[in-house]
Amino acid sequence: MNNNQNEKKEKGKVSALVKKASDISKKMANDVKNSAIAMSEKKKISDYEKRMKKYNPLFPEQYNSNDFNIPNMIVIVDDAVRRDIDVCDGAIGWRDNSSGMEILYLYDEWVQNSGIDFVPCAMCDSSYYVDNFNRKRYVRVDCIFAKAHEEKMAELEHIAYSLGAKSCSIEIIEMISESLSSKQNRNGKIGGHTEISYGNSVNDSTRNLRNGKVITYFEGNNIPQRPHLKWYAHDENILGLIDMRCKNNNTIKCKVMELSGTFSATMSQKVACTIDATLKKIGGSGNYNMEKQANRENSSKLIYEIDFS
Repeated sequence: MNNNQNEKKEKGKVSALVKKASDISKKMANDVKNSAIAMSEKKKISDYEKRMKKYNPLFPEQYNSNDFNIPNMIVIVDDAVRRDIDVCDGAIGWRDNSSGMEILYLYDEWVQNSGIDFVPCAMCDSSYYVDNFNRKRYVRVDCIFAKAHEEKMAELEHIAYSLGAKSCSIEIIEMISESLSSKQNRNGKIGGHTEISYGNSVNDSTRNLRNGKVITYFEGNNIPQRPHLKWYAHDENILGLIDMRCKNNNTIKCKVMELSGTFSATMSQKVACTIDATLKKIGGSGNYNMEKQANRENSSKLIYEIDFS
């Protein structure tokens, strides 16, 4: 082999090495680039997942799923509050349980599609709690006790009407315990010269009565029908009255009953306290004091008189 051939062979080897080095360099550069892209995509995905976890948006397909349970409390909000957040695009609201009670924040524009009956009506920035008897009905928290009271009165009137009464009267009595503290200051003189003052702390407990009476008259009839019951479905007094009227040939002429507010309570005191705490944490407007209203209801009674003669 002559020198020219050797030189060509050496040049070929060098060229091959240079090409291999170039290929390796390009591959490394591509690997670095792909790794950087992968890391960037991974970070984007991680950031997106963090935002999803933070904002916890609720989408229509989730809401309409058979596995979805609507929380007991709903707050109606303007969709504008999260309009510019990417993970909330297409959402109908969000869920949050940081207050200790799970809450569904529902966008006002989606109220019509929610399938929920809001009482008295759906209002932005208002809180609603589920009806005890109908999970598709939510009552605004500041109306819960008043609405329940109206329903109880209407139910008692309906019972009288269904049983063929000539009249019924419902007397409402609320007993409210209040603790009053006052300080009596007195002034006196010693030897006509030095004035002194002394006070007595007086703690007193009063029981205020709030009452009212409603009387309703009917035509009456001797063909009683069993009424549909909601609030008084488990009240033995009411059930006994219905049986006496429907089973014993209408022998009952008149009956007076005392119905305790405890047995037809709108909600338990524990639930009332939880709602109070939740509204306070989320900054709900108004001073609802559900616990106080629950206590008032539990200490109340209805005098129910029904006359068939």
